[in-house]
Amino acid sequence: MPDSCSIRSIPPGDAALALPALRELRPSSRATADAAALQAHLTAVATEGYRLTGAFEPGRPEAVAVAGWRVMTTLWEGRTLYLDDLSTVPEARGRGHAGALLAWLAAEARRLECVALHLDSGTGKHRYAAHRLYHTHGLNITAHHFSKGIL
Repeated sequence: MPDSCSIRSIPPGDAALALPALRELRPSSRATADAAALQAHLTAVATEGYRLTGAFEPGRPEAVAVAGWRVMTTLWEGRTLYLDDLSTVPEARGRGHAGALLAWLAAEARRLECVALHLDSGTGKHRYAAHRLYHTHGLNITAHHFSKGIL
């Protein structure tokens, strides 16, 4: 973890602290339109176990990196920590914040007695740096993810 970084939970009421980082990853999401929309979304998905954890630098109120995650149980693997979102604001990239969040999430998964940490990641050249980060932190490509738009 970067020396000056602290990692802490971001409750729905403090959604504005996560907005800059989440907007980088999900710019067209209605949930990241503004702090009120994000707070409403976080309150709704909290019932599904979704929560936010942020990496903070001294003197900056907003998180420079954010992880959105949940614990779920699958038939094929059991209790798993699933990472929905991981994003860093551009000016803080390369300082180790996303890596610090991944290390924190792995420790949290162990604490919560999860057997694995999972995430899905998009493809393309714009995702190569993220993929290198995931491999560096011990995540492996173990499946293909398929989807079909319905609405």
